Order: sequence, then structure tokens, then C-alpha cells
Amino acid sequence: MLRYTTLDVFTDTPFLGNPLAIVHLPPTASLSQSQKQTIAREFNFTETVFLHESSDTDTSNSVSIDIFTTTQEIPFAGHPTIGTGSYLFSQPTHASKDTIVLKTKAGDIPVLRSPSTGNSGRTRVTLQVPADFKIHPPLSDTCILSLQSLAQPGDFTCAPGTGIPVASIVKGMTFVLLQVTSLDALGRLHTYPAHFKGTRDLLGEWEGLMAVYAFLVESEEDRVVKLRTRMFHGPLEDPATGSAASELSAYLASQRGEGKWGFEIVQGVEMGRRSDIGVEVEVGEGGVVKRIVLGGGAVEVMHGQVSV
Repeated sequence: MLRYTTLDVFTDTPFLGNPLAIVHLPPTASLSQSQKQTIAREFNFTETVFLHESSDTDTSNSVSIDIFTTTQEIPFAGHPTIGTGSYLFSQPTHASKDTIVLKTKAGDIPVLRSPSTGNSGRTRVTLQVPADFKIHPPLSDTCILSLQSLAQPGDFTCAPGTGIPVASIVKGMTFVLLQVTSLDALGRLHTYPAHFKGTRDLLGEWEGLMAVYAFLVESEEDRVVKLRTRMFHGPLEDPATGSAASELSAYLASQRGEGKWGFEIVQGVEMGRRSDIGVEVEVGEGGVVKRIVLGGGAVEVMHGQVSV
């Protein structure tokens, strides 16, 4: 039997935000990829984390994690890393620490205890996204638009056939950035019948998971952009997507120019699971993205055991 904990991430309120399962793997446990995938599919959350626990004598700040969707292992995702970092800071072994390093397939990710707290008083966390940011040629495949059966003329900022921006936050994590013109248009979007494929012909070495991240720019003032978003991965909708929020913020910041930009992103409202995501992006000369910082909170919901 293995212990597990579930949290709701990018929220301070239980049953909002994005659910995350953390499965604890003691040093004596050894699970195959197939077993991990089966457990992740059983939880049926967008992501499940497998947390490799250290021995009682290990005082380091490093913790290894594996991140699985219901169908595959992925190198990085925002809500699993924010959720895991928040959870670890709440545990006695890490309660006095201000930094924890999560060792992921995308690299080592320092997670910092944030000085700001949510309305509940719970500590939030921030992390520097291990970005390998890449803007790809626009996607001219009109099925992104034509499969939206409830769409109306003027719903999208791009016209069919003119191309939709595509970018990757790390290799293997790519999002089509679909900008809409109103909250009404955002609300009428729906999932797709099948997953889009990020093939090597389309993305080169960034091939892998590809999903649609729809967004509306609600306001912009003093280098702070407020956005409403939705994420569709084939037939699934995600309440909060830290990797997509980071990618979209990096893309929008690179279009706006040099300096530091803040993004306040609200996702999941249409699902009844409002999520609040914060992103800061630093852009250098020539629109080069130098640094992406993701922030948010989490709240524990359930504890239990899973049989292997």
C-alpha cells in the first residue's frame, strides 16, 4: 500500500482550482512505468505526481518527482510543481525551509516560499520555470477554428487560414494560443473530439504533447496584463495549466518588448473550478525571454492509500 494526498492547486479554497494527486514512494518502493501510468489513470486527474521520499537521515532540500498525465509521463507541468512545493512546505521536515528543489525530467526546479499569502493565510509558492521557450511557425490548420461548432463571426482575433500562434515552454510541451474577442466567445468554446499531435514535422525536437490554450486579454495597465483562459487537450478541459500560462505569458511578453511583465490569469471558471495563476516574465533585448516565474497556492483535500 502506498500513501497518497490530493490537493487543489492554484486556489486557497477546497474543491476549486486544479486537483492533483501526490503518491508517496518510500525508498524501498519500486514502481514500473506501467504501474505509475495505471495509478495515474485511476486517479483520472490531469496530472499525478510520484514523490520519491528520502530516508530519515537525508537533510537535503532536493526531492525527486515524476509527473504523469492519464496517458503519458511529461517532463514538466505547472500545477504539479506548484502543488508539490506547497505540500512539502506544509510538512514538518520542510516547514522551516524557504527553498525546496524539485528534481524533474525537465531539470532541477527551485521552489520558493512566497512572502505573500492568500485570503486563507496559507503560504503560496513561486518557482522559476525550466523553460526552453520556442515560438514555432503559425498553425494554418483551420480545424482548430472549424471544430468549434458554437463559434460566431468575430469570436477570434485571427481569421481562418491566417495562422494561429504556436509555442513550446519546454521540449514536449506545446500549446496553440487561440485568442478570443470576448468572455461570451470564451464561454462558447468546447473540447475537441481528439488530441492534436505535435509531430516532428510540425515542431522539430519540441514534438510531444500539444493542446489548445484559449485566452482573452481583459485589461493591461502598468505592465500587468489580466487574462481569462481555458485549456483543451482533445476531449479534456483543464481547470488550471501552469505550463500553458507560463508559455502564453512568455509569448505575450516577448511581443510587448524588453523589461519585466506581470500576468494575472484566471482559468477554470467555466468548469466551476476557478483557478488563480500568477506569472512574471523578464524579456531581454530583441524580445528574448530571459526568465519566467510561476506562482500560486494549494490546499489539501484528501488522504488515503492506494494498493499496488
